[in-house]
Amino acid sequence: MSYQLLTISGHDRPGIVRDVAEAMLHLQANIEDSSMTALRGRFTMMLIVNLPAATSLSALKAALAELEQRTALTVASMPLSDAEAAMLPSEPDAVITVSGGDRVGIVHAVTEVLAAHAVSIVDLSTRARHSEQGALYMMALEVESRGNLEAVRAPLSEVAAKLDVEIEIHPLDGEML
Repeated sequence: MSYQLLTISGHDRPGIVRDVAEAMLHLQANIEDSSMTALRGRFTMMLIVNLPAATSLSALKAALAELEQRTALTVASMPLSDAEAAMLPSEPDAVITVSGGDRVGIVHAVTEVLAAHAVSIVDLSTRARHSEQGALYMMALEVESRGNLEAVRAPLSEVAAKLDVEIEIHPLDGEML
């Protein structure tokens, strides 16, 4: 068995996930981890797939080339080392939400605090919404705190005051996931 990291992007449309899943099915590749999103009409996904031992790298490349031609998607693959393949996925233990007026530097200020306290970001999503009342910025971060969640409360409160945004920390109950 071999593990591959696939990155796929293209113009958003219905059926992209189906098309990719179909290509993986033909290879008998198991999709083990994935993340997908659409941003302003562009779709992107990352997948970790497990290929059966009988599937050669050339068969994978041929299937990905056919997928690109048939769908106009851009596809890249990268093999994972045995150590990478054996890594367990990060498990978030909190969600941090940020909301307020849009301005430059929000992502940097929040992530600087998290990095300084060894809090890993498992997933991050941002949205800016523009209306007649102005621009509203929203950010949600799933984090793995490694026991440092309480240590980031005060510095994040300082960031919230400085940037005039609301920052909330929501611990996750293991039962919720």
